[in-house]
Amino acid sequence: MGKRQKREHAGLEASFIGRSKCLKLLQISLKDFRRLCILKGIYPREPLGRTPGNKKGQSYYHIKDVRAIAHEPVLEKFRDFRAYMKK
Repeated sequence: MGKRQKREHAGLEASFIGRSKCLKLLQISLKDFRRLCILKGIYPREPLGRTPGNKKGQSYYHIKDVRAIAHEPVLEKFRDFRAYMKK
């Protein structure tokens, strides 16, 4: 018997993430997330190993794409603008 793998270190959880989790991770609104995805050319993907009936209609994004968005200077501009509009 080998060592048991951690929850998000193998399978679909290791390479794909849902849209709502992306929003929490990036701390932006859905409107800003859609804008950012259009600007950077990031599209939702269909995981290969996912069963068709499970969570139908949910959009998944590649984790590497989301991590790339997290370090974008445009994201900081969106956050600054939102803070400015609150004042």
